[in-house]
Amino acid sequence: MLAALAAGTMNSSAQLETLLGDQFEGVTGEISAGFDTQYFYRGLWFGDDTAWTNIALSKEICENLTGTVNVFYTDVIENDLDYSEANFGANLSWDSGAGTFDLSFVHFQFFDGFAGDFTDSTTGLEVDSVGTAADQRDASEFALTYSTEDFYGFSAHLTAAWDVRIDAGYLEAGIAQSIDLAGFATLDLSALLGYSLEGYYTFDDAENGFTHALFAAELPIALKDNVTLTPYVAANLSLEARDGTNSGVDRDGTEVFYGVNLAVSF
Repeated sequence: MLAALAAGTMNSSAQLETLLGDQFEGVTGEISAGFDTQYFYRGLWFGDDTAWTNIALSKEICENLTGTVNVFYTDVIENDLDYSEANFGANLSWDSGAGTFDLSFVHFQFFDGFAGDFTDSTTGLEVDSVGTAADQRDASEFALTYSTEDFYGFSAHLTAAWDVRIDAGYLEAGIAQSIDLAGFATLDLSALLGYSLEGYYTFDDAENGFTHALFAAELPIALKDNVTLTPYVAANLSLEARDGTNSGVDRDGTEVFYGVNLAVSF
C-alpha cells in the first residue's frame, strides 16, 4: 500500500494544477498512509492492526494565516473486530511571531459504532457492542492549540478541545525534540499528558482526571525531497480516567505499539 501511494502521487501537483487551473495556485498538500499495530486516540484504545490514509490541502489566506482541510480514514484489519472511522477536518493556523495558534474543527464518523462490533472467538458469531458507545455513530469537536519551537530548547504545545456530541472536554500538554541524523533523517522524541473534563470518553466514574501519558520515538527518513518514510515506536500509559475503560478491552497499564507511514507532499 505504501509503495503504491508513492508511485501514484509523484505527479500529484501537476495533475491537480491541470484539473483546477488558476484555483490551484498557492495550494499545497500531502497524501499519507500508514499502519499501526494499535490505534489509540487520546489514550483510548480503538483496535489492533489498523491501516489508515489521510489527504490534506492547505492555502495561505493572508500573511501568517493558513487554512487547511483534510479527510482521514482508518480501518481495523484484525478479524475479531469490525471498526472503521472517517474524520473530516478544517483548521486555521496563525503564526503570531511568539508561537502558532491553531483553531480546528473535526467531525468523526464511526461506521461500525464508536466501540465497533466484535466476533465471539468461541462461536465465531458477530456480537454487537452494547451500551452508550454502541449507539454513538458520530462526534464533532472544536480545539485550540498553541505551539512553540522555543520552550527551553524543546518544541511544546498546549491543546484545549471540546466535544459537542458528548459535551465534554480534553486538555493536553506535550514537548518534543528533534535530533538530526546525518542530514537524511531525524530522530523525533516526544511526550505528552492528557486530561479529561466532564467525562471525555471515560465511560466510568472518573469524569475529571488524567487520561494517559504517551511517549514516542519517530525516525522520519527523506526518500526524496517530497517523500518521507516514518517508522515509529510508542508507549501509551493509561492513567486514572482511562484505566477502567481500557482495562475492559485488556489495554490497561502500559501498551507498547509501533507502525510506519509514508507521506508525499505537493
